[in-house]
Amino acid sequence: MENNLKSICDIVVETGKLIIKNEKDLGIEAKPGTANFVTAYDSLVQKTLISKLKILFPEAEFVGEEDGRSTYRKTGEYAFFIDPIDGTTNFINDFKASAICVGMARNGVLEIGVVYNPFRDELFYAQRGEGAFLNGQRLNIENKGLKEGILCIDTAPYNPEIRHAVFEQIEKLSYQSMDVRCVGSSALSICYLACGRAVGYLSPRLCVWDYAAASVILEEAGGKLTTRNGANPDFGTYIPIIAGTCRGVDETLQIIAE
Repeated sequence: MENNLKSICDIVVETGKLIIKNEKDLGIEAKPGTANFVTAYDSLVQKTLISKLKILFPEAEFVGEEDGRSTYRKTGEYAFFIDPIDGTTNFINDFKASAICVGMARNGVLEIGVVYNPFRDELFYAQRGEGAFLNGQRLNIENKGLKEGILCIDTAPYNPEIRHAVFEQIEKLSYQSMDVRCVGSSALSICYLACGRAVGYLSPRLCVWDYAAASVILEEAGGKLTTRNGANPDFGTYIPIIAGTCRGVDETLQIIAE
């Protein structure tokens, strides 16, 4: 494992101990929107990650979900995209499907992705051109179609104004897949594509910290992640994302266009 990638993995795994040992008082606060929450641990994990990563990359830019760091300004060679707890609603309800996500870009290109579910001790990681791995095992996607596997979906809980349309799309896709699942963590959903647990993923609205880390892992495993128009997300925020095997993505794009 390349030195930068190993160092980032070590930091993420060590920081994961913070949420494994969480206290009963999670410090839950509501954020703008419906069913949108943040806990004291979201902020704690993000601050911890940034402080440790700054030791390795003192000039890096940090973009994260919490603490007002939501804009990528492309001010230097390195940038980190952090989602401290992807799947906060799962975390609040002890659902054990949440992940710490760190993506690193160099000169505007995503190079490293690390996604860690501390509850299952599953560490997904990848470096551009070097392959994707789950706990040391290399990941290679079998290019299955939608009917050959599970489709992961997001249900737009933060955006009730589009939920009806989202469920109409999900219903249409459900007839063309083996079944659908809502994992409750976009990063884990995308990583489940990389390790073959699912063949497709549809989300009506994601931010860059939701998909940055996982996208490197998926692409290095042989998968594909695009916008609804079939384009590169290009660090976009609040955009629809489709991901999966190459066949899964192509079939999803065709079905929702009908």
